[in-house]
Amino acid sequence: MSSENELARLHELDITPAATLDDTNVHKDPETGGWSYDNQAAVKIIIDDTGLADNYININQWASGWTLCDMLYQSPQAASAFDGGNVAQANVPKFILSNHISSIVPKVMGGLFYEDPPFLLRPRPNTDPDVVRAKTALFSSQLDDMKFQEEAERALDQMALFGTCIMKWGYCETKRKQKRYKRKAEPQVMQAPGSTSPDLIDTPGSDEIELEYYDKVISRPWIRYCDIRTVLVDPGCRYGDIRRAKWVIYRDYATYDDLAKLRQQPGYNIPDDALLKAIFLSNPHSGPENISLTIPEGMMGYLQHALPANRKTSADPMQAPIEILERWDNDKVMVMLSFNGHNILIRNEANPYSKIPFLSANWRNIQDSFYGQGLGLLIGSEQLVDQGVTNLALDLLAYGLQPTAVRKKGFNAPTQQVRWKQGGIIDVDEDVDKAFRFLEMPPVPSEAWNFIQQATSDAATTSGANEQVVQGAGSPGVRTTGMRSGTGAAAVVQANASRLDGPTGRFVRQIFEPWLYEMDDLNNQMLPSSVLRDTLGEELGNAFKIDHLKFRNAQIEYEVLAGAKLGAKASMAQALPFILQLLNNPTFVANIEDGGDMFDAKAIFNSIVDMAGWKFRQNFIRPMTDQEKQSHAANKPAALQARQMQAQQQMQLQKFQQEEQLEDQKQMGKAGAEVLRTATEHALGSELLSGEPGTEGFGSSLGL
Repeated sequence: MSSENELARLHELDITPAATLDDTNVHKDPETGGWSYDNQAAVKIIIDDTGLADNYININQWASGWTLCDMLYQSPQAASAFDGGNVAQANVPKFILSNHISSIVPKVMGGLFYEDPPFLLRPRPNTDPDVVRAKTALFSSQLDDMKFQEEAERALDQMALFGTCIMKWGYCETKRKQKRYKRKAEPQVMQAPGSTSPDLIDTPGSDEIELEYYDKVISRPWIRYCDIRTVLVDPGCRYGDIRRAKWVIYRDYATYDDLAKLRQQPGYNIPDDALLKAIFLSNPHSGPENISLTIPEGMMGYLQHALPANRKTSADPMQAPIEILERWDNDKVMVMLSFNGHNILIRNEANPYSKIPFLSANWRNIQDSFYGQGLGLLIGSEQLVDQGVTNLALDLLAYGLQPTAVRKKGFNAPTQQVRWKQGGIIDVDEDVDKAFRFLEMPPVPSEAWNFIQQATSDAATTSGANEQVVQGAGSPGVRTTGMRSGTGAAAVVQANASRLDGPTGRFVRQIFEPWLYEMDDLNNQMLPSSVLRDTLGEELGNAFKIDHLKFRNAQIEYEVLAGAKLGAKASMAQALPFILQLLNNPTFVANIEDGGDMFDAKAIFNSIVDMAGWKFRQNFIRPMTDQEKQSHAANKPAALQARQMQAQQQMQLQKFQQEEQLEDQKQMGKAGAEVLRTATEHALGSELLSGEPGTEGFGSSLGL
């Protein structure tokens, strides 16, 4: 079927916005209790709310303020000349704003991600410690997979520059092709005579490898940074927390592949491949929207950014961007494609999260406003002052380096044009001082340099990136009284740190900690048990087992190790030696055991490993084999004592047997001596009586 015929089907999908919202297109959902809208009503709400938010941002000049902050951050050069002539004016760029952000954001990042993992889970009563360890391992792995640290840094950069950062979250479940290697043939199994276990013998076939691919299930929460100009927030939101907004619209641009992937997600109704292909081959165009562009139309070629998201960046027609508008509130989500005047509703259902899936934080809050103040607004004026005064001073110095000459009118008129050159001589008829001389220019006032230094100091005071603390010494022209003593230095350091505690604390309270709770909730609801086991096996070892129901029902409190809580683990590490000393105290251990309790050696060892930063990386403890269990049981004190008693009994028995044998030998010796004495006496007695030797020898009387 041709593309023209496929595009004819667009009329079936193209939705005209409803004229009004009334009882015919607005309904109460009996299941969720929220409101639901027909397709025409949904398109009308999306279009009208988008225009309302765009107008609000333009009228209040938020967009122009963000552009100005961007200009100050990049500080582009602009060519200018004196009175429209050929002599250029000084235009030296200044990067005060960029320098402050590049020094402050790494400090905040270092505070947020001071520990690994950068959070601490606190179990509530009756929560299994293994569940806490499992959740910590799972969250740490998932944060790495979603590159949370990189996304957080991008959000903090925009938060510091514009004053507000926004992050969007959700849950993804896809299959990804993974590769693994295997042997081409199995090794030969041979068992030597007398051996109890077989040996594996490598062969040429077993040394060769084969590559195979398998489908790995990716199921985890995700969060990403959103450019502030792509998120349209309810103009009536009066708090610097996007969770307080009634609705949020996210403007994005999708390619063919992006929409094809959305087809796999539940709730989306994407056109079929044939129609989708025809749409992209028709050269779809999304009109320019200055709110959603990184570079406004008038600043193209002046500010250095990637091309705006609505611009085509490839000759491949399937890579053309099509505008997507997502409208979220606590009850429902509505998503619409918009191109070439067509409106295609691809999602209109109840919100599966029952909350707006966005998080935000401000660098400095503004009362009764969602958007906040950033360093671009707070210290941008100091950069303008510094740059303006510096360039004026350079212009004045240029007069001294290229002086202006004056000569008496009507005298010594040169016959041709005279060019200035080094070492050149000009002949004059009159007195040089009267006829020709250089114009004396005023010097640069010293107050100009003091004013520049004062502007730099004010910027550092406002942002908290004070050079006295960063480099440890005061700059010329800056009062350093507060740094002359240890107490004063500590006070200055604390004052500057407190300026960063505000933005850091808001980021932790409104983004980091809420995201941990959302991750836990999403995992409990959507994470398959098989993926849970695989992840914990990779992190904690296959020997680690956990009941997934205990995992899902556990009650946990979350704490991010940042700001004032920066040294939580350090304090715990300092307390460990005292705990170990108590464990080596027999009286203390006996008192614990008398109370019916005992210390868990494995838990204590895991705590020591956690403090050392080896968590989830080293399997120090493993189950014993049957042979090791037998050996361990044999080496227990009771077994050793039994063996000692048995050895003593054996020794006593041997001693008794030896003594008995010796006694028997003694008795036999006595009996033999008695027999010998009797025989001797008998023989001697016969010879005395008869005078002749007896006829019986020794033993004859005994019958021997």
